[in-house]
Amino acid sequence: MPAAPIATDARGDSLIEIVRTDSAGLSEASARTPCPLALVVVADGHSGRVLFGLNWWRRSFELPGGMVEDDESFESAASRELQEETGINVPQPLLVGYAYFGLTTPPREELGAIFFARVFDAVATPSDELVELAWRVPLTASDTPVSHLDDVIAAWALTVVAG
Repeated sequence: MPAAPIATDARGDSLIEIVRTDSAGLSEASARTPCPLALVVVADGHSGRVLFGLNWWRRSFELPGGMVEDDESFESAASRELQEETGINVPQPLLVGYAYFGLTTPPREELGAIFFARVFDAVATPSDELVELAWRVPLTASDTPVSHLDDVIAAWALTVVAG
């Protein structure tokens, strides 16, 4: 019997597992389970707050990131998506692991590569995809809707890079 999910959101999508890994481990995992997504946990080096952006389509604050294009590395996708969505340029974000998701529409299992970047005095600018940006402490109360799955991933990444 599979373990209970770490977190589930309002749509019923689940974060089943978060695995710390290197690029070889990510390649091995993505050979078994599709990994179309690269996420970036961007932490402010002064405050420790993490950058979230309001996804206009899902209407919730999420981590910057997006789809890996054909023949693109996970790292390149993470860097590109971060630049496109926030204007922040991090050429080599640090791979810290991957998230294993159980998604509902359509029903499927997917992985998302998780990258980390610590920035100092970065100026983040909204985009067509992330229409509003906010620096926040993961897993704290918010007056705005925050993706619970991304919130849990951000808190995990901060713990990994701190320890």
